[in-house]
Amino acid sequence: MSSEVDIFDDQDKSFDASTLEGVQAENGKQLSGLVRQLNNIQQQIEDAEQHLKALKQDKQRISFEQIPMLMDEMGIERIDVDGLIVKLKPFVTASIPADRKQEAFNWLREHGLDDIIKNDIIVSFGRGQDNQAGDVMYDLEQKGFHPEQKTHIHSMTLKAFIREQVEKGKSIDLDMFGAFVARTAEVKRNSK
Repeated sequence: MSSEVDIFDDQDKSFDASTLEGVQAENGKQLSGLVRQLNNIQQQIEDAEQHLKALKQDKQRISFEQIPMLMDEMGIERIDVDGLIVKLKPFVTASIPADRKQEAFNWLREHGLDDIIKNDIIVSFGRGQDNQAGDVMYDLEQKGFHPEQKTHIHSMTLKAFIREQVEKGKSIDLDMFGAFVARTAEVKRNSK
């Protein structure tokens, strides 16, 4: 008959290693080894994640700052190094801050650029109301339904819009659109 110990008997699900005295020595050693192995793996994962984070920061600093600055000083847009092709490319990211959304939409409308704004109307119908789903917004309001309306700009559309405005030399409030514009070094292996 084997001796069993319920190591999860306490409310907080923790236990002291001394409670394992009644467990076969081999199982105790195996469990201790697995706990140590798991702890070691968790530490390796944390270390690897920190290392990866540092590598990404180094990559960003070199590709967004150091290489473009040096290539600008040299007056070049492309260079071949050790079978690698390095080109300077525009980089744009944008996400309108929630507190500036209405301001950004108004600016787009005032400048005749509101074609990138999407206007979704969402209506929920219950079972058996399929025929009513095809009615126009006005008809829905007349019948007592309360459609949900949402205006937004797709993220890729916003990035393309910002890139286009910057490339055309147009003045635009980048903060209002949550935009960051830079040039980055793109490195590709020469396929020759």
